[in-house]
Amino acid sequence: MIHQPLHRFILGVILLLPLTFFLWYITASYHLAPITLITGKLLTILLPDALMWLRLDGHILVLASNFGHDIHGAIVSPPTGEDALGFHLNPLIYSYSVPLLTALILATPCQYKMQNLAWGLLLILPTEIFSMIFSVLKTLTFDVGTAFQIQQGISPIGVDFIALGYQIGTLLLPMIAPLIIWVGLNREFITKLAPQLEHTLNH
Repeated sequence: MIHQPLHRFILGVILLLPLTFFLWYITASYHLAPITLITGKLLTILLPDALMWLRLDGHILVLASNFGHDIHGAIVSPPTGEDALGFHLNPLIYSYSVPLLTALILATPCQYKMQNLAWGLLLILPTEIFSMIFSVLKTLTFDVGTAFQIQQGISPIGVDFIALGYQIGTLLLPMIAPLIIWVGLNREFITKLAPQLEHTLNH
Protein backbone atom coordinates (compact mmCIF):
# COMPACT_ATOMS: atom_id res chain seq x y z
CA MET A 1 0.00 0.00 0.00
CA ILE A 2 2.89 2.34 0.67
CA HIS A 3 4.26 1.93 -2.84
CA GLN A 4 1.17 3.33 -4.59
CA PRO A 5 1.25 6.87 -3.08
CA LEU A 6 5.02 6.90 -3.42
CA HIS A 7 4.85 5.95 -7.09
CA ARG A 8 2.12 8.53 -7.73
CA PHE A 9 4.21 11.17 -6.01
CA ILE A 10 7.36 10.35 -8.00
CA LEU A 11 5.41 10.30 -11.27
CA GLY A 12 3.78 13.62 -10.36
CA VAL A 13 7.17 15.24 -9.70
CA ILE A 14 8.55 13.93 -13.01
CA LEU A 15 5.56 15.25 -14.94
CA LEU A 16 5.46 18.61 -13.15
CA LEU A 17 9.17 19.49 -13.30
CA PRO A 18 9.24 20.43 -17.03
CA LEU A 19 6.21 22.69 -16.53
CA THR A 20 7.49 24.37 -13.36
CA PHE A 21 10.93 24.94 -14.91
CA PHE A 22 9.36 26.40 -18.06
CA LEU A 23 7.18 28.81 -16.05
CA TRP A 24 10.14 29.69 -13.81
CA TYR A 25 12.28 30.56 -16.84
CA ILE A 26 9.75 32.70 -18.71
CA THR A 27 8.78 34.60 -15.54
CA ALA A 28 12.37 35.09 -14.31
CA SER A 29 12.25 38.88 -14.51
CA TYR A 30 9.27 38.88 -12.14
CA HIS A 31 10.28 36.38 -9.45
CA LEU A 32 13.88 37.67 -9.43
CA ALA A 33 12.79 41.31 -9.02
CA PRO A 34 12.16 41.23 -5.24
CA ILE A 35 15.34 39.21 -4.70
CA THR A 36 17.34 41.81 -6.62
CA LEU A 37 15.71 44.72 -4.79
CA ILE A 38 16.35 43.26 -1.31
CA THR A 39 19.89 42.18 -2.20
CA GLY A 40 20.71 45.62 -3.59
CA LYS A 41 19.45 47.33 -0.42
CA LEU A 42 21.40 44.98 1.85
CA LEU A 43 24.62 45.29 -0.13
CA THR A 44 24.37 49.07 -0.13
CA ILE A 45 24.46 48.86 3.65
CA LEU A 46 27.09 46.11 3.86
CA LEU A 47 29.40 47.52 1.18
CA PRO A 48 29.39 51.32 1.38
CA ASP A 49 31.07 52.97 -1.62
CA ALA A 50 31.56 49.66 -3.49
CA LEU A 51 28.29 49.22 -5.37
CA MET A 52 26.60 51.77 -7.62
CA TRP A 53 23.52 49.70 -8.45
CA LEU A 54 22.14 46.23 -9.03
CA ARG A 55 19.48 45.74 -11.71
CA LEU A 56 17.80 43.07 -13.81
CA ASP A 57 17.96 42.95 -17.58
CA GLY A 58 15.53 40.15 -18.33
CA HIS A 59 16.93 37.23 -16.36
CA ILE A 60 20.46 38.68 -16.26
CA LEU A 61 21.68 40.50 -13.15
CA VAL A 62 23.64 43.64 -14.02
CA LEU A 63 26.11 44.83 -11.41
CA ALA A 64 27.60 48.32 -11.67
CA SER A 65 30.49 48.75 -9.27
CA ASN A 66 32.01 51.96 -7.98
CA PHE A 67 35.37 50.99 -9.46
CA GLY A 68 37.11 51.82 -12.72
CA HIS A 69 40.52 52.03 -14.35
CA ASP A 70 42.77 55.05 -14.03
CA ILE A 71 45.04 56.30 -16.82
CA HIS A 72 47.64 53.70 -15.85
CA GLY A 73 45.18 50.81 -16.01
CA ALA A 74 44.97 50.28 -12.25
CA ILE A 75 41.59 49.69 -10.66
CA VAL A 76 40.54 52.60 -8.44
CA SER A 77 37.45 53.79 -6.63
CA PRO A 78 35.62 55.92 -7.47
CA PRO A 79 36.15 55.68 -11.26
CA THR A 80 38.20 58.52 -12.71
CA GLY A 81 35.82 58.74 -15.68
CA GLU A 82 32.33 57.52 -16.51
CA ASP A 83 33.48 54.01 -17.39
CA ALA A 84 32.74 52.04 -14.21
CA LEU A 85 33.42 48.33 -14.00
CA GLY A 86 30.24 46.38 -14.65
CA PHE A 87 29.40 42.68 -14.64
CA HIS A 88 26.64 40.44 -15.96
CA LEU A 89 25.64 37.60 -13.65
CA ASN A 90 23.22 34.73 -14.14
CA PRO A 91 20.97 34.28 -11.07
CA LEU A 92 19.23 31.30 -12.66
CA ILE A 93 22.15 29.08 -11.67
CA TYR A 94 21.03 29.21 -8.04
CA SER A 95 17.32 30.12 -8.18
CA TYR A 96 16.19 26.77 -9.64
CA SER A 97 15.17 25.82 -6.10
CA VAL A 98 11.85 27.56 -6.85
CA PRO A 99 10.59 25.21 -9.61
CA LEU A 100 11.99 22.21 -7.76
CA LEU A 101 10.12 23.10 -4.57
CA THR A 102 6.97 23.92 -6.53
CA ALA A 103 6.97 20.52 -8.25
CA LEU A 104 7.52 18.71 -4.96
CA ILE A 105 4.67 20.51 -3.22
CA LEU A 106 2.19 20.22 -6.10
CA ALA A 107 2.89 16.51 -6.49
CA THR A 108 2.26 15.83 -2.79
CA PRO A 109 -1.30 14.72 -1.91
CA CYS A 110 -2.41 17.30 0.64
CA GLN A 111 -5.59 19.32 1.25
CA TYR A 112 -3.47 22.42 2.06
CA LYS A 113 -1.46 22.29 -1.17
CA MET A 114 -1.82 25.95 -2.16
CA GLN A 115 -1.17 27.11 1.40
CA ASN A 116 1.96 24.98 1.53
CA LEU A 117 3.08 26.39 -1.81
CA ALA A 118 2.69 29.96 -0.55
CA TRP A 119 4.64 29.14 2.63
CA GLY A 120 7.28 27.28 0.63
CA LEU A 121 7.93 30.18 -1.74
CA LEU A 122 8.16 32.53 1.23
CA LEU A 123 10.59 30.28 3.09
CA ILE A 124 12.82 29.80 0.04
CA LEU A 125 13.20 33.58 -0.36
CA PRO A 126 16.04 34.02 2.22
CA THR A 127 18.08 31.26 0.55
CA GLU A 128 17.84 33.05 -2.81
CA ILE A 129 18.90 36.33 -1.21
CA PHE A 130 21.84 34.55 0.45
CA SER A 131 22.90 33.09 -2.90
CA MET A 132 22.63 36.40 -4.75
CA ILE A 133 24.54 38.30 -2.05
CA PHE A 134 27.45 35.88 -2.19
CA SER A 135 27.37 35.82 -5.99
CA VAL A 136 27.85 39.60 -5.99
CA LEU A 137 30.46 39.41 -3.22
CA LYS A 138 32.40 36.77 -5.14
CA THR A 139 32.37 38.92 -8.28
CA LEU A 140 33.61 42.01 -6.47
CA THR A 141 36.20 40.08 -4.44
CA PHE A 142 37.76 38.16 -7.31
CA ASP A 143 36.91 40.13 -10.47
CA VAL A 144 37.47 43.60 -9.08
CA GLY A 145 40.10 42.09 -6.83
CA THR A 146 42.57 43.79 -4.51
CA ALA A 147 41.08 47.28 -4.86
CA PHE A 148 37.74 46.05 -3.50
CA GLN A 149 39.34 43.96 -0.77
CA ILE A 150 41.43 46.92 0.46
CA GLN A 151 38.49 49.34 0.27
CA GLN A 152 36.29 47.06 2.39
CA GLY A 153 39.08 45.82 4.67
CA ILE A 154 38.57 42.17 3.71
CA SER A 155 41.24 39.86 5.13
CA PRO A 156 42.47 36.64 3.47
CA ILE A 157 40.17 34.73 5.83
CA GLY A 158 37.32 36.95 4.68
CA VAL A 159 38.15 36.13 1.06
CA ASP A 160 37.98 32.41 1.88
CA PHE A 161 34.67 32.94 3.68
CA ILE A 162 33.20 34.69 0.62
CA ALA A 163 34.39 31.87 -1.64
CA LEU A 164 32.81 29.32 0.71
CA GLY A 165 29.56 31.28 0.88
CA TYR A 166 29.43 31.40 -2.91
CA GLN A 167 29.92 27.63 -3.16
CA ILE A 168 27.21 26.99 -0.57
CA GLY A 169 24.81 29.44 -2.20
CA THR A 170 25.37 28.08 -5.69
CA LEU A 171 25.91 24.34 -5.21
CA LEU A 172 24.28 23.29 -1.93
CA LEU A 173 21.35 25.54 -1.00
CA PRO A 174 19.45 25.28 -4.32
CA MET A 175 19.29 21.50 -3.94
CA ILE A 176 19.02 21.06 -0.18
CA ALA A 177 16.72 23.95 0.83
CA PRO A 178 13.70 22.81 -1.27
CA LEU A 179 13.92 19.32 0.20
CA ILE A 180 14.14 20.58 3.79
CA ILE A 181 11.21 22.97 3.27
CA TRP A 182 9.13 20.30 1.53
CA VAL A 183 9.71 17.82 4.36
CA GLY A 184 8.83 20.46 6.95
CA LEU A 185 5.55 21.30 5.20
CA ASN A 186 4.53 17.71 4.46
CA ARG A 187 5.39 15.74 7.58
CA GLU A 188 2.07 13.89 7.49
CA PHE A 189 2.79 12.55 4.01
CA ILE A 190 6.37 11.65 4.91
CA THR A 191 5.34 9.72 8.01
CA LYS A 192 2.69 7.91 5.98
CA LEU A 193 5.41 6.68 3.65
CA ALA A 194 7.90 6.01 6.45
CA PRO A 195 6.17 5.64 9.85
CA GLN A 196 9.51 5.12 11.58
CA LEU A 197 10.33 8.79 10.90
CA GLU A 198 7.31 10.11 12.83
CA HIS A 199 9.20 10.58 16.12
CA THR A 200 12.13 12.32 14.35
CA LEU A 201 9.96 14.75 12.36
CA ASN A 202 7.78 15.69 15.32
CA HIS A 203 10.72 16.67 17.56
